[in-house]
Amino acid sequence: MLALTALLAAGAPPRVAAQCPDGSLPPCRAARPALDTARYVILPFVHREGSGSSLLDGADCAEYLSESFGRWSDVRLADRTRIYDALERRGARAPFRIGFGTGLAIARELGAGRLVMGQLWSAADTLRLTVGVYDAARGGPPLREAKTRLAANSSRAGTAFDALADSLLAADPGAFSGAGTEQTHSIAALRAYTQGARAIRTWDLAGATQHLRAAIAADSDFARAYASLGQVLLWAADSTPEAMRDRAAIARRTDGLLERLGGTARPLLLAQQAMFERRWPDACERYREVLQRDSANFDAWYGLAQCNAEDPVVIRDPADTMRFVFRGSWHTAALAYRKALLLAPSFNFAFGTRARERMARLLLAEEFWWREGRLDTLPYYAFPEVAGDTVAFYPLPGAVMARGGHRPKTQDLALAINRKVLADISTAWVEAFPQDPVAHRALAYALEVSGKIAPIVGERHTALIEMAAAQRLERQSPQRVSDAVATVRLLVKAGQFDAAREAGDSLLRTIRAPTPGVAGVAVLLGRPALAARLVAIEDTSWLHQSADNEAVTLPLSAGLAGLRLLAYAAVAAPRESILVLERRIEELLGTLPPARRGSARSALLDLPAELVFDVMGLQSAHRTTPPGPDGIMAMQWALAHGDTAFVRANLDTAATSHEYAYLMARSFVALGDTTAAERYLDGTLENLPQVYSALLDYVPLAGGLIRMMALRAELAAARSHAAAAHRWARAVLTLWSGSEPGLQPMVARMTRIVQATK
Repeated sequence: MLALTALLAAGAPPRVAAQCPDGSLPPCRAARPALDTARYVILPFVHREGSGSSLLDGADCAEYLSESFGRWSDVRLADRTRIYDALERRGARAPFRIGFGTGLAIARELGAGRLVMGQLWSAADTLRLTVGVYDAARGGPPLREAKTRLAANSSRAGTAFDALADSLLAADPGAFSGAGTEQTHSIAALRAYTQGARAIRTWDLAGATQHLRAAIAADSDFARAYASLGQVLLWAADSTPEAMRDRAAIARRTDGLLERLGGTARPLLLAQQAMFERRWPDACERYREVLQRDSANFDAWYGLAQCNAEDPVVIRDPADTMRFVFRGSWHTAALAYRKALLLAPSFNFAFGTRARERMARLLLAEEFWWREGRLDTLPYYAFPEVAGDTVAFYPLPGAVMARGGHRPKTQDLALAINRKVLADISTAWVEAFPQDPVAHRALAYALEVSGKIAPIVGERHTALIEMAAAQRLERQSPQRVSDAVATVRLLVKAGQFDAAREAGDSLLRTIRAPTPGVAGVAVLLGRPALAARLVAIEDTSWLHQSADNEAVTLPLSAGLAGLRLLAYAAVAAPRESILVLERRIEELLGTLPPARRGSARSALLDLPAELVFDVMGLQSAHRTTPPGPDGIMAMQWALAHGDTAFVRANLDTAATSHEYAYLMARSFVALGDTTAAERYLDGTLENLPQVYSALLDYVPLAGGLIRMMALRAELAAARSHAAAAHRWARAVLTLWSGSEPGLQPMVARMTRIVQATK
């Protein structure tokens, strides 16, 4: 464990001296660690002109030779994920033409003392291979060289690669184990496996999954295919029914497959088995075993992150039995995740356009994200906090969390730690792949949650700069729309309301059909009817759970109606549209079994009822009976029944949640405490860069922000604070200059305030 802690720890500060270690004057060149002469980098073979094979290409040959080398216990192979990351960063793709200088640079970068490069010719149905082993430190002629011929479509090509490896290694390097490349005698299985390996090299996890399944179907004893499929399923976090069957099959077959795999592949397959059997601590132990042998193994670092982060088990804290903890360490997960993605930034491409969202879920960089787990069958939740110098989680039952007021005092500090990790990963990705829009998008998010929104002197990277780069480089229309939405959000958070309105208007003019993520822009600009027309199926992921935090299964028609209701409720107008949609949802939910109806009703009607309370009073969803109700609804019920003592006792004057800022401020106003209301509103309005990145995804935030501005203007005007009144009334008029008729009463009020405070 101490060794792993050392691996996770930050490096030591640089040495300061009057002269460099080699006797020269500063600045000194960084000393390169000695290369490991037992570590081999095997690069894709070079295709000679006119060569080609229906079964094997140069990269396939390197893969098979690696498996043959991997039989030997005293041979260490550079991680193939890192090899292909290094090639990707240099723009090297199939068919590979890797120069000797490039090969040496990659070997040195990966700490390998030995470089293996080969050439491939094909003629008719025969392949000719020439392979050399080179000293990566000195370069020069090969230390050893070997040649072989094999049938291009032979099912016994593995025997030739095993013999080639033995010849290249020359002196006996120790005991060997596993079947090396001789894994299957089925041409169909070999062909499918080869296609799967090629898909992995281009980060096509879905394609790799299909090919590897085909390989196993053709040869049910193909150990390497099982191991590769298991790795892909873990990377993709694939939990579809078919994937769950694959996981079970791999776990069941593992013990019989081990003897056919090499030394590094064995503990990785055992780790997969433990992950698939939900034995997360055992999986972590296996990944640590790999790291003890190879501290730069990408698969093991990423696996260590997964086995800690995905372990949902909640236990009593051994140090304090009055509280609970998660069995898996999120802090270890975050550091391992950082280590893995700094080792191989190109792995981010495996998640395509979802890379940013996956990072956000893994690193919890915003205050609305929590970690979920279970104690026996009961759901538990926790926000991150700091314990010592690590990020920790102390979960509470779902019903307790639903009542609110459980944000840790050190949550902001914990988020800052996570944001630093996120920024490190994203910056490394952009620096490695400056022409990739997904990388710039991920860095834009990391900078956004860190509050670095608008360009300023001395800042090379800001969220708006990176998002502009993503838009410039992106070619896919759906993603360009998503980037346009993000730009509107960033401009609002930067306080550039005129630019935000112009960008939003420009976007909405191009949208003619339901489009994910666009409804929030329409709500922000005062067009709830347009927003209701634009909501898409994908937007239903932003619907609430029930008030007791229990998951709810809803009919799609009811979910979409709920989104449309939220679009109107977010701005509390028009009244008629809200009432019509409430009745429609009641009708749709009436078809559900009675046992499910209460939770579904809570999920779709509670929040809209709370959002319109200050305008429309109690709604049919307001109640004092389960499920819930949550704290906001309980206070609104009390206000409606004159119980101000209950409201005063339950209002949290220190809370800063952007999500409920408007509703909480309205509660203070109802109590006559306008000073507290202003303070609560300013907590959001004076800190716009810290507003959630979900501002336009979650439409209550978009509408609530405008209503906060309007309320702040009205409170300031009532107290003759002309500057604040003018500022926020002007902001509302800027954003709602093209608002729909139902919102004109508010526009008229803001116009009067602006005119009165000139």
